[in-house]
Amino acid sequence: MSLFTRRSSVQDPATWTPPGTTVVQRYRALEGATVLVYTADGDRGTSCFAAACLGCTFRATKTIAHNPMTEQDAAKTANAHAAGCRAMPRGVPAAPDDDQAAQIVRSRLWSKRTHGDKPYPVYLSDFHTDRVVLQRPADFIKQTMFHLVRTEPDFLTAEPAFGGTGTRFLVQPFPARS
Repeated sequence: MSLFTRRSSVQDPATWTPPGTTVVQRYRALEGATVLVYTADGDRGTSCFAAACLGCTFRATKTIAHNPMTEQDAAKTANAHAAGCRAMPRGVPAAPDDDQAAQIVRSRLWSKRTHGDKPYPVYLSDFHTDRVVLQRPADFIKQTMFHLVRTEPDFLTAEPAFGGTGTRFLVQPFPARS
C-alpha cells in the first residue's frame, strides 16, 4: 500500500453514521463539534427523526409539544443547538460491547416503567435518543428485548402485534405494594 492511499483508522465525525441509523443532515457547532440529524429503523410506518451533538450531551427526539420530530423539526433543533454550542469536537463515541449495549437497552426500557396498572408499549423509536451511543441496528434491540422477555417476564412481556405480524413488547408496571 502506498503512503498516499492510507486511510486513517480514526473515524471522522463529519462523515460518521451510527450503525442502525441514516444521517440526513449535519451541522457544525461554533467550536467544531458535529450535530447530526438522523432517523433509524422504525416500527410505526412513519419516520421519526432525532438530533444529537457529538461534542456534548445534547440529544433530542421530541418537539416542545412532546411529539415525535419530523425531519424539519430535527433540522431546526439541530441548527439552533449548533448555533449556540461551544463544544469542541470529541470524535466518534466508542462503540459499547454487546453487554454494555444490552444494558443501554434495558435502561431505556426501565425508564418507561411506571407505577400504575397499564403496561407501556415499546416502539423502536423509543431508542432514538440512544442510537448514537448504542451503535446497534434494530435487530440487536429486538433480540435484547426477547432475551429480557425470557429472563425477566415481570419486567417485559411480548405478544403478537396487532394484525398478526411481528411482536409487540410491553414494559410492565411496578408491582403494587401491599
